[in-house]
This record gives sequence, structure tokens and C-alpha cells, in this order.
Amino acid sequence: MRALVFTGAGEMPIQERPDPRPGSGQVVVAVRAAGICGSDVHGYLGATGRRRPGIVMGHEAAGDVVAIGPDVTSVKEGDRVALRSILPCGRCERCRRGQPNICTDRQGMGMHFDGAYAEQILVSDSLLLPLPATLSYEDGALIEPLAVAMHAVNRTPFELMDFIVVIGAGAIGLLTLLAARLRGAGSIVVTDLNAHRLEVARSLGADLTIDVASSDPVTAIAAATEGRGADAVFEAVGVSATVAQSMAIARPGGQVTWIGNSAPVVEMPMQALVTGELTVRGAYGFSDEFEQAADALAAGWIDARRIVECVAPLEEGPGLFRRLGDSSLAAVKVILTPNG
Repeated sequence: MRALVFTGAGEMPIQERPDPRPGSGQVVVAVRAAGICGSDVHGYLGATGRRRPGIVMGHEAAGDVVAIGPDVTSVKEGDRVALRSILPCGRCERCRRGQPNICTDRQGMGMHFDGAYAEQILVSDSLLLPLPATLSYEDGALIEPLAVAMHAVNRTPFELMDFIVVIGAGAIGLLTLLAARLRGAGSIVVTDLNAHRLEVARSLGADLTIDVASSDPVTAIAAATEGRGADAVFEAVGVSATVAQSMAIARPGGQVTWIGNSAPVVEMPMQALVTGELTVRGAYGFSDEFEQAADALAAGWIDARRIVECVAPLEEGPGLFRRLGDSSLAAVKVILTPNG
């Protein structure tokens, strides 16, 4: 089979790999759609240290079951499925307490085992979710990032009609906008440096967008809230500047949720956190939200397909990663179709 293989910073050629064969409890899926995540772009650039050379990245995927191993009864060959991206151990305290996303021995698709930028992928059958009949494979590839956004929203206390700010208009930030709207947020503001992505945010229903290249977001949010500040802030970038911004625009006693996971270490304004009695939390992956995201898409409550701006075959992957890495391509979501 063909696969995009990460061989070092800025290098991801197509290589031939042996066709996978399922063992006990395993399934082979022919990948029909695989979304390119911003975290994979950062990994491709060598910025995060979480992608090792030789790995096949890709953790947002849907496809068809083409082979099953012994003892697999949950699916059969030909089933259309979406793939969860986190494989928990099922034994540790976090797993037993219903938090498999922060399992102490978890494995991540495209990080610890080969991912979905390939014609086929070998996974545990526990990672499969039947793809609703009303959803396309491209829709199925959006379940994972939507689940991440919904998990962040689920973890963040806010009331109906509260004032919400989303920092970062990438795919996760824009899906957070949609998830927060579904939960009953009032005014939602999105900030970013990219004019095109801010235009997409407005098309998705953002009440206000702020181009931080030309406007001070702290001043703009203060003006929009008559000096009160945001009730809840979602940071979906993951660098020091946006972390500081997330705390500066929250009201006293406000909620700040960090989803961005780019820089290994960031600086933060400790005094603003303490004297403002801010609550700052991280949000990683998802738990029950994967099924909830599939349901939301199938029911039409969220139209995530609007963030998809490029669909391309696997052979275009190396060039697309180069363009995403050097920012010459501003598409919010790119989906690869390894099997057409």
C-alpha cells in the first residue's frame, strides 16, 4: 500500500508499505477520507517533538472495513466506519473513572501507531464507530475534530447567552464556535491573524471577528463587553501570546479553556490569574463526545462540512503539507482521499 511517511522535519514523501494484516481484536480499514490536522502540520515542521520519523500520521479518518482478525464481532467486512484516535488501556484509574482520553498508558493514532495518511490502516476494533448512513466519508473524517471541540465546550461552565471568545480560527477553533453555539452561547467572537479564516468564521455565525494583526483584541473585547470581559474563552492556538491573550480578555471570575497544544512550554501571567480568580483548564481529546459528534452531524445540528476547503488524493499530500507548513495555503480543513 501507499502511505505518507514522516521522515524528518519538512519531509513527508509517499512510500510503499506492506499491506497490514489483522491480528486478534484488530481490523484493517481502507481509508476513504483523512483530514489534515494542524497538529500534524506542526509535527511535520518538527515543532512539537511528538511525531517520530518513520510514523504515518493522520488521526481524523473514515473508511471501509476490508479485513477482520480473529474474535472480532463488532464489525464485518464492508462496514462503513469512522475511527476514534485515542486507544486507552482500559485498566488504569482514569479509564475506570470514565476518562479514557487522559489514560496514563494511552496510544494516539498517528503518533504511537501508524495513522490514516495511507491507503489502509490497522486498528483495534474498539476504535471503530459505525458511520451513519446519512454521512459521507468526508463527514466521517470531521467527527474526530468536532468531538475535540465538543469536549472542550462540555468541560467549560458557561450559561445560556454568555459572551464567548474563541482564539484561533483554525478547524478546532471554528468547530468550537459551532459547538458553543449549539450549547446556547450568546455573542461569540473569534480572533485570528488570517483574514480568510476570519471570513470563514463570519460565514459560520461569529458575531464579531478580530484581526489581531491590525487590532488589539484586549481593547476590542473590552469595547464589545462594555469593559466587563468575556465569560468564557477558548484558546485554540497553543503559544505564549495567545495564552496571555486568553487570560487578558476573560472577565474576573471567568472561565478559560486551553485546547491549543503547540508549544511545549508557554509563559502565563500568574498575577492576572490569581487576582482575577480565573479558572484555567486544559481540554484534551474526547470521551463520549465522539458519539455525540457523529449524532450532531447526522441530525444536521452542526454542519461541519463548511470548513472543508480542499479535498485531494493521497499523492498530493506532500505538496499540500509543504503549502500548509509555509502558510501559502490557508484552507481551514484539507481532506485526503487515499482510496478515492
